[in-house]
Amino acid sequence: MAAATVQRWTFRAVLLVLGLAAIPCLLFPQMAIVAAMSIVGIPIAILMALIPPVFLFVLLTWAISFRIPARLAWLTSPLIAAALLAVPPFLINRSMDQTTTALVSGDHDQVLRPFQTGTLAVRSDRSVFWTKTQTHCDDFCMRALLTGSVQRIMVLDYDKEMPEVDFSATARTFHMEHRASCPLVELADARPLDLGGPRDFKAPKASERMRIEIAKGNCLIEAEAPLSEADTMISTGQVKRGLDDYQAGLDPTADTMSVYRISVQSKAGGRFSEVYRSTSVASYRLLPLLLPSYVTGYQFDIRIGFPRLLRLTHLDRFGPRPDWSGFVVHALGMKLALPAGSADAAVVLAAKVGQPQPIDAVTNSLAEDFFSRLGDKRTASQDDIDLAVAVLNDRRLDIPRHVYTAASHAKDATPQSMARLADVLFARLFELDIEVGNIDARQAGDLALAIQYLPDDVIPAHRADLERLARDMPRRVAAYRALTRLSALNADAIPTMLYLIDDAALQPRDKGNFWQHSYLAGVLGLCQLGERGAPAVEPFLERIRAGTIPLYASYGDLAINTLAGMGADKERTWHAVSAKDQTIGRGRFDSVFDRAKRKIDCDY
Repeated sequence: MAAATVQRWTFRAVLLVLGLAAIPCLLFPQMAIVAAMSIVGIPIAILMALIPPVFLFVLLTWAISFRIPARLAWLTSPLIAAALLAVPPFLINRSMDQTTTALVSGDHDQVLRPFQTGTLAVRSDRSVFWTKTQTHCDDFCMRALLTGSVQRIMVLDYDKEMPEVDFSATARTFHMEHRASCPLVELADARPLDLGGPRDFKAPKASERMRIEIAKGNCLIEAEAPLSEADTMISTGQVKRGLDDYQAGLDPTADTMSVYRISVQSKAGGRFSEVYRSTSVASYRLLPLLLPSYVTGYQFDIRIGFPRLLRLTHLDRFGPRPDWSGFVVHALGMKLALPAGSADAAVVLAAKVGQPQPIDAVTNSLAEDFFSRLGDKRTASQDDIDLAVAVLNDRRLDIPRHVYTAASHAKDATPQSMARLADVLFARLFELDIEVGNIDARQAGDLALAIQYLPDDVIPAHRADLERLARDMPRRVAAYRALTRLSALNADAIPTMLYLIDDAALQPRDKGNFWQHSYLAGVLGLCQLGERGAPAVEPFLERIRAGTIPLYASYGDLAINTLAGMGADKERTWHAVSAKDQTIGRGRFDSVFDRAKRKIDCDY
């Protein structure tokens, strides 16, 4: 009797402790998120998640024990509690299983292969954030037209659940047509398809191939037409949107089933009939015991709810829902890969450059494609460099964003070609109307990056250009990278580099790039001089002592690397740096200086 009394009071004490511990866990679940942010706090977060369900299970067991003979209570009460808590999940999960079975039971496949159709309509909820000027023909749209898989494609997007088909609804249509002049289009590889196999970044993009066809007179024509004109209609999207475990919270009967579907309807005798359907289901199923704990939502959202497990039917956990690429490539068997033919951007662009006809936006985009593709090559050919020079010499064409690839990949070009490339890069840099922050400032930065990649032997011919650039404030801010090539002029350029550092110090720090870019242009040039910059060691140390050289953050490492590379004495450098930067320790200084003596690092 005494032992039983002790056990009862012990049990009640444990129940009381669990109850008191459960109060903050239930009222302040965010504490678990805070705890989980550190390694030592992870066990605390796990404990906080376990305390509420354990307390409720023990409480229910205790309540049941009053109806059970004392000698059997310790065994039967937990079993009865577990059985009571298991019934609701069992019934609810079985109902979801039955619903899932009913949803997928109507799937069928009567598509005739190889899949062919004249006009294909695609209704989709796959959202794209198109700009106002972009043509709403995505990657699949362009590939289907380019490969001849369809003659015309109709596109209709919707925001929410898949609606019933309204054949009178108006859709965008796209087809290709040969014309003397093509309407303006702005293409983007939106919603790119996964064609299977390893991703090949050198494979032709749909937008590139479409621009080539347009440049040849095969225009992409956009129009409007009712859906009833389609020969085949594909509808893809979400049929029903269910709640996730966070949204369901403490409602065990919440609808947590989301249904996705791809349907194909084919026209025969003037009427549409469904020839294909594939249904996918994502459902959040209750755990075997209906006990509350933490459920998480977006980022740091956390609340008390019934934890659930996600079950996927005909879905990939990390894939799109539904799998559009897998459907068109595998289920329909459409051949959408674009051959790497000879009629690439370079061929079409070469025919356009230097000709009297006007340059349109598509040709400008072809120039972008050409320079971008140069970056995919290990080495640009002599023909590539000659074409790059011709493109840059044609002032009707904009400066491509990837103009630097002409210099960075020109390893086998003749010295004469590189000299011509340098000439046109500097010429176009000084033709820009520079106001920092405008589009020309961006183009100046692109040109400067290309100049940075030029070989040393072409730089001396442009010393006057570099000197002029150093004294042109707005232009040097936008194109400061070009001024680092002063290092190719050896010690003769030291006065100009020191001028840049001194002039940068006169600029207000709150003007951002006016100070920083001017300073970096000078100090990076000195750093790249290495031992050739020995005459600049003492002037550089003097500027450190005067406070002209910034030493905080990465600027300090850059200054130490510059001095070490130029052959400065280690102790003199330490005394100059430590006198101005009280935060740097001797160990840190020695590490940076010694590493720079082995291999100088001029990156910022």
